Amino acid sequence: MKILIADDSKENIYMLESLLKGYGYEVEPASDGLEALEKISKTDFDMIISDVLMPRMDGFQLCREIKKDQRLKKIPFIFYSATYTDPNDEVFALSLGAERYIIKPTEPHIFIEIIKDVIKNREKEAQAPVIPPVEEETVYLKLYNERLINKLEDKMVELEEVNRVLKESEKRYRNLLDNANDAVVVLNDSGYINYANPKFYEMSGYSVDEVKNLHFSQMVHPDDLNMVTENFRKALAGEDTSQNYEFRGLAKSGETIYLDNNVSTLHEEGITSLLAIARDITQRKLTEAKLEQSLDKLQRAMEGTIQAMALTAETRDPYTAGHQWRVAKLARAIAEEMDLPENQIEAVYMAAIVHDIGKIYVPAEILSKPGRITEIEFSMIKTHSQVGYDILKNIEFPWPLAKIVLQHHERLDGSGYPSGLTGENILLEAKIIAVADVIEAMASHRPYRPALGIDKALEEISQNRGIIYEASIVDACLRLFKKGFSFE
Repeated sequence: MKILIADDSKENIYMLESLLKGYGYEVEPASDGLEALEKISKTDFDMIISDVLMPRMDGFQLCREIKKDQRLKKIPFIFYSATYTDPNDEVFALSLGAERYIIKPTEPHIFIEIIKDVIKNREKEAQAPVIPPVEEETVYLKLYNERLINKLEDKMVELEEVNRVLKESEKRYRNLLDNANDAVVVLNDSGYINYANPKFYEMSGYSVDEVKNLHFSQMVHPDDLNMVTENFRKALAGEDTSQNYEFRGLAKSGETIYLDNNVSTLHEEGITSLLAIARDITQRKLTEAKLEQSLDKLQRAMEGTIQAMALTAETRDPYTAGHQWRVAKLARAIAEEMDLPENQIEAVYMAAIVHDIGKIYVPAEILSKPGRITEIEFSMIKTHSQVGYDILKNIEFPWPLAKIVLQHHERLDGSGYPSGLTGENILLEAKIIAVADVIEAMASHRPYRPALGIDKALEEISQNRGIIYEASIVDACLRLFKKGFSFE
């Protein structure tokens, strides 16, 4: 017995071939209805097994073509289709003249029993009267139309459900816009407002009628108009405008509103519009301004406190009055010449102002002693770095002033005090103050010696460049004096 199998799945073809050949049947495969018809026209078959869904010609069309042909219609036709097809397909398939409609997957032994049963039934019905072709065509068309009507009705139900979902979505998004905390505005390509949500009217003070002829430029602070217009242009040109930006808007009353804005492009039916979403950040900006003012006041108060501490130390040593201020001036200039960050420059300056605060612990008669001081007296003077640290360590400054003061007499080679630190263990700010301190001290008069002068001081740091003084700091200091730096 020769069986034709029509299926576009190679896996299904292979499975059926293996099964049927195992029971002694001869099998010929076809990938779709057209190929099956071509093979039937050339070869006689005893049975046709076909899938429903296939390219070019499906199983229903193949079955109809077979059953229309008086020569072929007696060949048993079996559908073998997947479970996800239309439930009405089985009724339709049988109406076309198919003997059976088997749903995949089916146990092999059951499948073979069905094949055998169909063959027996066909033999019994061999003498049954044949429906005239015209009547058969009429029955087919009637059933086919009924099937189409059922499918159309199903599609109508699906469309009604889609419309219902769309209406619900539209309603939901409309509610989101109406209750949004941000202003949502749609502008046409000329910059006029096509749509605005309730929050926009609340923020701007304009009415719905007033907005109809309102251009966006009328709601932007003049100082920010160029920036906003440029962003408007970029968005229309399709350039990336995904980043939020801040600008000052104007309410109808003339009041300034600070806004955080985002613009994107909308394209619909060949028309380009802009969607702007703006958040009112006026209160945040006012709060930031107040905080800035408070910080400025605190900064000034802190600087005043540091300066008062410096004056306290200098009142006990009239011979070195102004020393800390001059050191601070040179230290800051060196830090600036080195192009250090602003915060680090400020740290150098503030620490230099109080770098000798610890001398309030040293007896005034030692500080102003005109003659040579003893080793014990020098040991007492050397404690001023540690005393300065102890005075400052519990005060919360934005810079490590206490450590800088503690280390300003440390040297690269470890010859400094109080800890004998070396190299990278010494803060950069302390190294800068150390150079400035030496320059100022050598260039100024002291009770125990006359001023040595700037040239001698510069010679000192040059000779010890990279040995006890940081090379980059020495270089910056030398450049400053070449440029004409003066303590005055």
